[in-house]
Amino acid sequence: RKLFDQCVDDSVRAELETKIAQCEDDDHKVKEKLSDANKDYHASFHPRWGQMFVAGYQDSRFGYFVKNYACLYTSKATNLGLASTSRAFRTAGELLPHDNLLSDKYSQFVDEEEG
Repeated sequence: RKLFDQCVDDSVRAELETKIAQCEDDDHKVKEKLSDANKDYHASFHPRWGQMFVAGYQDSRFGYFVKNYACLYTSKATNLGLASTSRAFRTAGELLPHDNLLSDKYSQFVDEEEG
């Protein structure tokens, strides 16, 4: 500020301070409009849960699981909107490696009952 006062005469300083004050006022008005727009945007979502599919700029955990689940059945998550709401989607149960060994009749891990 001291250097500014030394380098600028009074008429230029007054003009610059007026422009700075106008910029600060404009900045305040823009921030108010953005704040109002942001409130309106967030009010358009569920009042308690908010945006369910994103958290900030990233997918939420829920969104991540829906997207991965949708990829099992369709090329796009939006295609699930075409399915009936009463439709149940279930994945096939996966066997763990030890389950595969136990279910194999040639496995050495299964004790054969003597008849």
